[in-house]
Amino acid sequence: MPRPVVVVRDAALSDVDALMQLYASARFDSGPLRAPVESVRARLVRALADGSVRVLLASVGGRPVGYALLTATPLLPLGGTSGPSLEHLHVVPEHRRRGVGRALLRRALQLAEAEGAEQLACTALPGDRDYTRYLARLGFAPVVVRRAAPLTVLRRRLAVDAPAGEHQRSDVVARRRSLRARLARSAALGAAPVPPPATSTAPVP
Repeated sequence: MPRPVVVVRDAALSDVDALMQLYASARFDSGPLRAPVESVRARLVRALADGSVRVLLASVGGRPVGYALLTATPLLPLGGTSGPSLEHLHVVPEHRRRGVGRALLRRALQLAEAEGAEQLACTALPGDRDYTRYLARLGFAPVVVRRAAPLTVLRRRLAVDAPAGEHQRSDVVARRRSLRARLARSAALGAAPVPPPATSTAPVP
């Protein structure tokens, strides 16, 4: 049985509803990358409107079945190679292994070549083995590894690793700021100044 014809075109603002339906079933809406659907929609609308992203929409028989999101972000800011980055590549489960992903990649390849790019980069989640193997079969190889840390976790870890003197200096600065804030509030209310705390605020040598 012949494969159905896959049509790939640039998505427009009028395709946002279809793209959001595809996104709902995408691997990118999970784990630490999970975000409220409405915030994703708002960012997608802004990105399409200002041209900061390019979204390719794949359809079979007029029905959207996959998409690819391209950005112009370089692989390394000071690197010597250039080329677009494929941040999202998603095909609905029932249409996988039918050439939809390859059709999207072929169009991305054509766009990269037209721009004079030297390579096409792809983003893959570390736990998505099927997608990683799929990319490897097409010639994609690891180049850089990007890691992310929540700011609350990073702040706590850096505080644990800081020298003792740095902790003391931070405490002194915090107490001084607190005292200044209390004095300012008292002055604004016409009240007597708040006496300084009993704890010494002498600078740490």
